[in-house]
Amino acid sequence: MNDGVRPAEGRPILEIDRVGKHYGAVAALADVSLSVMAGEVVCLIGPSGSGKSTLLRTVNGLEPIDAGRILFDGVDVHGQGTDIRRIRQRMGMVFQSFELFPHMTARANVTVGPRKVLGLPEAEAARRADALLAKVGLSDKADVRPAQLSGGQQQRVAIARALAMQPAMMLFDEPTSALDPETIGEVLGVMKQLADEGMTMLVVTHEMTFARRVADRIAVFDRGRVIETGPPAQIFDAPTVPRTRDFLSHLGWGHGPAA
Repeated sequence: MNDGVRPAEGRPILEIDRVGKHYGAVAALADVSLSVMAGEVVCLIGPSGSGKSTLLRTVNGLEPIDAGRILFDGVDVHGQGTDIRRIRQRMGMVFQSFELFPHMTARANVTVGPRKVLGLPEAEAARRADALLAKVGLSDKADVRPAQLSGGQQQRVAIARALAMQPAMMLFDEPTSALDPETIGEVLGVMKQLADEGMTMLVVTHEMTFARRVADRIAVFDRGRVIETGPPAQIFDAPTVPRTRDFLSHLGWGHGPAA
């Protein structure tokens, strides 16, 4: 699905360099460094309140930073003169809450960005929306408003809406946290499909099975810091940091490879 411009070979599409972020005296992020290559899926895991969602919001400029820098395809996200709207057009973001327009149908929710931001003709935007709703398994819900959809269906519409802007990268902020267990799998299935197709993704998640199976790399957060990074096999089977072992053990992942 990604028709956006890809970054140069060998250079990360996203570079987070020693980023700090404070809320008063509280360090939400402390000296965080992380990179994401084009086509890579990086999952952020760790206790609630450890800085994962804050980092995601600094990546697309929703939150300012106090130290360090964030480069998206070589552009300083927080630099003076940066066109943050252009940055956000190329970063699709899916939130915990679905953020759909309640008075619009599923199709209209997906077309509004391409029409108003990209200037697509209404018919072309509608064709793109219908293709994306089919992609997320909701062709039969195109004319339905959000209140008539389940939570999982609403989140899939939100994913289609983000994809409609043809982003170079997708950001997911705990996209299943507001869903009931029966619909979580619907959303994770769509995300896995995107990963399989080569979409670059930075994902905050508490779904450890998804992180293990889909991520190329995992970054573990604790108290505003990245305490460990590595491929899933290392993080889940042989973590090097005691705090990582404690966190995973608390979730039932502390006893070797998953079945």
